[in-house]
Amino acid sequence: MTEQNVPIVVVFGRPGAGKTTIAEAADKLLKDKHNVEEIITLDLDVCIPQWMKDNFTNGIYPTLAQRDQFAGEACDYVHDQIKTRTPKGAIISFSFVNNDLRNVFRSRFTGAHWMLVDTSAKEAEERIKRRNPEHFYKGAAASIDEPKSANDGTPSVKDQDNCEWKFDDVDFKHTILNGLSSIESNAALVTDAILSMLGR
Repeated sequence: MTEQNVPIVVVFGRPGAGKTTIAEAADKLLKDKHNVEEIITLDLDVCIPQWMKDNFTNGIYPTLAQRDQFAGEACDYVHDQIKTRTPKGAIISFSFVNNDLRNVFRSRFTGAHWMLVDTSAKEAEERIKRRNPEHFYKGAAASIDEPKSANDGTPSVKDQDNCEWKFDDVDFKHTILNGLSSIESNAALVTDAILSMLGR
């Protein structure tokens, strides 16, 4: 089965929205309740290089060029996981803050079902603050009011490239998950989406 034939659900939203927790709960629900064992759940945070995590910790957001390179590498990672593990379906979790990141992934995985964990910026920020102090997204909790420089020396300017933590509006078809709802209820919706794509 090729990557284009594997049902993919993308759970995305602001840092701190609870995407990975929901994705993992959906994975467990599929396996425990629906006997769908051949599902993989991939958190694309594992693709973030250490230098970028260090920048995040310091409140420095990657440039457009850096994001483009990362998006390509993340797509390759998903492709390799699908090719190697041959799942019946995949659940992807990642913030996808910017439209450029989303567009790269959407062009590669055209049939993916996108599900937005809808939380306010304030709620997401509070959740980040409650996280492990060592988590690299903690830097997002401090609003970036002034542009900083990325590690490659490229200025992070406030322009259409959105080199900051501002979450871009979503301009394509997607399902909204209420970020204030329980993990279980949102996981059930993700599970239903996968099962529907599997024809069950």
